[in-house]
Amino acid sequence: APCHGAAGQGVIGPNLTDDRWLHGGHRTEIFQTIQGGVPEKGMPAWGATLKPDQIVQLVAYIGSIQGSNPPNPKPPQGEPFAEPGAPPAPPTGAPPTGS
Repeated sequence: APCHGAAGQGVIGPNLTDDRWLHGGHRTEIFQTIQGGVPEKGMPAWGATLKPDQIVQLVAYIGSIQGSNPPNPKPPQGEPFAEPGAPPAPPTGAPPTGS
């Protein structure tokens, strides 16, 4: 919560509820980011603290808050990502599809 916010909205760390990812948005990439950290950006490596199944649960939680639109979200950072088979996200600032 101190880094990504209680609702995943982003504080020091990036917003985890939008479709943008700094280090890859695929579940395996999120797992690797949590496990190994990103020391140059202040993200600790949790692999020595959390068991692999706990990291899997954390990745599932992050997936569950995607698109939740919490209050006061940090602006988008990184590249858009959608799970294979999902419709692509519109560019930042573009009107939603169907408008």
